[in-house]
Amino acid sequence: MHLSKLDVLQVRNLKSVQIACHPGANIIYGANGSGKTSLLESIYLLGRGRSFKHRDLRVVVNNNADELVVSARIERPTSGTSHQLGIKRTTKGRFEARLDGNALQSAVQLVEELPLQLIDAHSFTLLEGGALQRRQFLDWGVFHVEHEYRALWRRFQKALKQRNQLLRHGRMDEDSLRVWTAELVPLAEQVTQYRRRYLAELVSDVRDLASVFEGLGELELGYYQGWSDQLGLADVFEADRARDLAVGTTNHGAHKADIRIKVDGVAAADRLSRGQTKLLVYALKLAQATHYRKKVGQSCLFLLDDLPAELDYEHRAQVVSCLNDLDCQYFMTGVDKKDFELLVDGMACQMFHMEHGVASEG
Repeated sequence: MHLSKLDVLQVRNLKSVQIACHPGANIIYGANGSGKTSLLESIYLLGRGRSFKHRDLRVVVNNNADELVVSARIERPTSGTSHQLGIKRTTKGRFEARLDGNALQSAVQLVEELPLQLIDAHSFTLLEGGALQRRQFLDWGVFHVEHEYRALWRRFQKALKQRNQLLRHGRMDEDSLRVWTAELVPLAEQVTQYRRRYLAELVSDVRDLASVFEGLGELELGYYQGWSDQLGLADVFEADRARDLAVGTTNHGAHKADIRIKVDGVAAADRLSRGQTKLLVYALKLAQATHYRKKVGQSCLFLLDDLPAELDYEHRAQVVSCLNDLDCQYFMTGVDKKDFELLVDGMACQMFHMEHGVASEG
């Protein structure tokens, strides 16, 4: 799967950008503030329905415009099909998404059509940040390889929301709490089963990719399900009842799950340097894409923001080699064209120079 053509209107300083994309490497270079990251952000908007920089999409719309539009032609060589995907967002908060002219009902459908991975300066929070980032990483993988998981996850989120709303009420309906607790328990257990199975399958790919980057040590990935392995979740909820009522939220469950990542028996965040942390994040993302390709039979798309600033040349070359082995499309940004020339020497690619929000080939 790859984008053959990308059209961007009024995304930050990108008033009107149209580019023909290479099915493999696409390199975007230019001075700071020229629009490089905004171009990546546009692709991310198309695949996620949201920005990776701001929650409020109204600030992403160009200051002199009322709406932004991003559209692309998606080629699927494995099925021999081609599709037009597009989104529109207005400063008044209206959001539209269409596939081949037909309206999509939610951003979830965008994720299905354009699976993508982002690596930027904030990606190290996957290891050093809270459990939420690691749950999102895990759920991305399960979502894309297990179609049943999507509906299950939505039902789980609904039941959790309903239970928490009841817990927050001053005068609680005991019968309703009992009903939603009974609904939540099996859903949380099913979510846990999917996540455990996925992580067990992913471990070997993570270790293989980590071995490409020397010095990362012996990796261990363990799953914490969000409550004690020795207790059933129904028993945990019963024991937690007073505490849940006191704080007005559900303290244990699949929404508290985490991936415990260790290197040589020590938590990765404590064991690795900042540079090694970045390499492990690349290994995790590349491993996830490898697993996705094995399961689905196609590649996801990578967005790599300011690659030269994140990695030295040797490790950049290793990452590019891994991306090429995946046969995936990727977009890389950087300030200086020279940072990429040796990296892609003899390799088919497309280069774009960004200047004042305008993209030109070469």
